[in-house]
Amino acid sequence: MDMTIIALDPSGNHASENEGSGTTGIAIYRNGKIELKDIKASDYECIESYWSAILNFIKFNNPDYVVFEGYRLYNHRGMSAQTQANSTLQTSQLIGAIRVLCYQEGIPYYTQYAADVKSRWADHILLHKGYLSERGNRLLFNGESTNTHKRDALRHLLHFIKYNLKKVEL
Repeated sequence: MDMTIIALDPSGNHASENEGSGTTGIAIYRNGKIELKDIKASDYECIESYWSAILNFIKFNNPDYVVFEGYRLYNHRGMSAQTQANSTLQTSQLIGAIRVLCYQEGIPYYTQYAADVKSRWADHILLHKGYLSERGNRLLFNGESTNTHKRDALRHLLHFIKYNLKKVEL
């Protein structure tokens, strides 16, 4: 099926804002094939140039759908309100920018939360289904090393295709 879907595991953090450098994982489904990429904040001089790279990537690829991991401030986890005190919540700001871009460009977008996809598409399941392979202690996608951000984007992509579209062949 002729379609482009971009799934993101966004991290808005940039060292220039004193909250560390993040990495945004990207999974792209295009015409029956999946690619994994990432955009690293450390490759950009400021938070705006990092975020612009992510937004430009979306725009340049002209997707039919954008799927991204949402951000919630939990009271019982490591990302609790206490641990995020005084944070500018850069990831949630980046998600807002992605939503505005999608709205302006007329791209349907979907928010999924980690809790909804992590167990359903855990690494051992991705290995079993053949999306990932192992070499030593590394997990590979099409022979290339992955990181947690790329794998999380892949989880969101697969979940969206299976449970939201259902008409796409993998």
